[in-house]
Amino acid sequence: MDKLILGLLMIKHFTVYEIRQIIRQNFTSICSDSLGSIQAALKKLSQQEAVTFSEYVEKGKMKKEFSLTPVGRQLLLDWLKTPIDMGKTKNMDLGKFLFMGYLPRKLQLDMLDLTIKGLEKELRQLQDIKNSIRLAEEEAEIQIYLEQNSHLVAGLLEASQASNLAESISQVAYFELKTLEFGIDSARFQLDWFKKLRQQLAEENKEV
Repeated sequence: MDKLILGLLMIKHFTVYEIRQIIRQNFTSICSDSLGSIQAALKKLSQQEAVTFSEYVEKGKMKKEFSLTPVGRQLLLDWLKTPIDMGKTKNMDLGKFLFMGYLPRKLQLDMLDLTIKGLEKELRQLQDIKNSIRLAEEEAEIQIYLEQNSHLVAGLLEASQASNLAESISQVAYFELKTLEFGIDSARFQLDWFKKLRQQLAEENKEV
C-alpha cells in the first residue's frame, strides 16, 4: 500500500480521507481501503521521511494534507524500476478451491455460484469505472492543478523525462487505463473459467 500512496502523491496532495476514497473507488482489487491500513502506511512513510504534511482548517475541522518528498519520489522510482512479479500476489482463498473436494457436490455448486456472483459484481464495477472515465477532461484538470504546484511538475518531468507536462500526464494516464483494462480482462477470464467449471460439474452430477 505504501508504494500506491507514493504514486498517488506524485501528482497531487491528498488528505488521508481522500486517499481512502480513491482506493475505495478504484483500487480495492490491489489493496485494502481500511482507514487504519492507510494511516499505518502514512506513518511508516513519514518515519522514512518519504512524505510530509501540512495542516489547515476547513469548515472548523483540522485537516492534514500529505505530499511527497524527494526521498519518497526516489523510493517510488526505485520500486518502479524493479521487474513486475505477477506471481507475487498470494490469494489464500484459493485454498478453498484447492480443498473444495471435501464438500458434497451440491455445496460445491453453491460455492461456485457465489464465486461467479462475486466475479460478476467485480467485473461490473470495473466496467463502470472505465465507462465513467473522461480522459481528456481529467488530464486537463490535473494539468491545471500541477501548473499551480510547480514543485510537483519538476519532480514529474524529472522522473518521466517527458518533453513537456502534457506528455508526462498522458503517459501516466495511459498506464492507469491499461491497469484497469488488465483488471477487466482478468475478471472476465476468471468468470468464464468458473462458469465452465460450474457447468461441467452440474452435468457430471446429472450422470451420477
